[in-house]
Amino acid sequence: MDDPAPRSLTSLWSLPMLCLGLGLIAISVLVPAAEANKRLTADRDKLSRDLTFVESQISANQEFLAMAGNDPELSERLAQRQFRQIRQGTSVLQLKGVDHDTTASPFQIISVPPPPPVNEYQPLTGVLGDICSDTHRQLYAVGLGMFMVAGALVMGVSCSSNR
Repeated sequence: MDDPAPRSLTSLWSLPMLCLGLGLIAISVLVPAAEANKRLTADRDKLSRDLTFVESQISANQEFLAMAGNDPELSERLAQRQFRQIRQGTSVLQLKGVDHDTTASPFQIISVPPPPPVNEYQPLTGVLGDICSDTHRQLYAVGLGMFMVAGALVMGVSCSSNR
C-alpha cells in the first residue's frame, strides 16, 4: 500500500470556497424572494383591513337605508336637512340606542370608525438589502458565487488528481 500523498493547500480552501459560493448564490436568489413574500403579505393585510372597513361601512349604510325606509320621521328629517328647512316647533329626532345630542345629525348613524393604521413594509437594509434590492447587484453576486463554485470544483479536482 502506498502512503497517501500529502494534501496541498489548494484542497484546504476549495471546500470553504465551494460553500461560500453556494451560500452567495442562495442569498442572491432566496432573500429577494422572501422579501417579495413579505411585501405581498403586508399588502394582503392592508387590503384585508380595508375590506373589513368597507364591509362594515356597507352594513351601516344598509341599516341606515332600512331605517330611512321604515321610519317616516327619519325620512322627513332627512328631507328637511337636504333642503335646509326645519319646520317650526320641531326638535331633534330621538333615535333608540343613539345618544340624544341636540346637534346630532342623522348621518352620524352611518359613521364607522376608520381601520387602525397598518404597519408599513420595511425593506431589508444593510449590505444584504443593497444586494437584494438591485437586480444588477444580484446578477453580479450570482455570477461571483458561480465563479467561486466553479473555481472550488476545478481546484479540488485538480488537487485530487495529483495524488
